[in-house]
Amino acid sequence: MTPTLETARLTLRPPEDDDAETLRDYYRRNAERFAPWEPDRPDDAAFHAAWVAAQREEQRRSGYPPSFLAFAKDGPDLVGVVSLDGFSTEDPPGAMLSYTVDRAYEGRGYASEAVGRVVRWVFEERGLTALTAYFHPENARSGNLLQRLGFTVVARTPVVPGFEHLMRPQVVAVRRAGEAG
Repeated sequence: MTPTLETARLTLRPPEDDDAETLRDYYRRNAERFAPWEPDRPDDAAFHAAWVAAQREEQRRSGYPPSFLAFAKDGPDLVGVVSLDGFSTEDPPGAMLSYTVDRAYEGRGYASEAVGRVVRWVFEERGLTALTAYFHPENARSGNLLQRLGFTVVARTPVVPGFEHLMRPQVVAVRRAGEAG
């Protein structure tokens, strides 16, 4: 079963085979804005088609989608991407959460709406009990969003001198099922 999640302004669904160009265009128009927080992505549809194929294969294997594309209900725009990975069946069963939002929708509550809906789905329907999210310490918007959604900062990881080209500083935030958010 492929879940489609709804909010007041968004339809969130797993990636489909024909989404590669939409994803390429999304990351292309947001490349400069995402650069401090996100890894570089090749600017071709083949890269994004391979990502979609991997997402669909993971869904077939596990029965659950690892990512949702958030589309505006009032138009064709891809508003954001919410992804889950690093699933663990250990106690507590959980996953890692990541997300992006298109610059045209930033600061208007769309990220909160999309991420909040996926968080509810993970806890209520997927049965996970913990989510972990990492964000760059300078990305105050992301930290504030996670705090509003009930995440608590549990660690800060600095960059080891000499390894700046391999890693970025991170803030680690966790939310457990049943916590306010």
